[in-house]
Amino acid sequence: MNLPYFGEGARFHHVGLAVSAIRDVCPGCETTHDPIQRVNVAFVSLNGLDVELIEPADASSPVTASLEKGIKLLHVCYEVDDMEATLRECRRHGFHVIRQPAPATAFDRQRIAFVFSRAFGVVELLERGSEA
Repeated sequence: MNLPYFGEGARFHHVGLAVSAIRDVCPGCETTHDPIQRVNVAFVSLNGLDVELIEPADASSPVTASLEKGIKLLHVCYEVDDMEATLRECRRHGFHVIRQPAPATAFDRQRIAFVFSRAFGVVELLERGSEA
């Protein structure tokens, strides 16, 4: 059954995993610092699955708390056509916006937002072709 909670054009993009140090997991990975999200990220493919490795940039990073709790899987990400329409659709299906749309350094300043539902957890939304 297809549940189009993020709109008909939404496509799976990646999963986000918390790591203490990207270099320990992937020594040769190129990292990107995102001052807005307060993280450093790197992208790898694990047998065809795109994974965003996310390390805290400092102690105030939200990823720090996740790692302290032993939470590694942070989010799944969907690429969407229209952020505002997608957020409206998400709300209709019980998702709550936990991070308003903002530019993301790792995605050439395309806008991202985060939503949450008790059933599905945290979902990152990446606006296709946007630039803040």
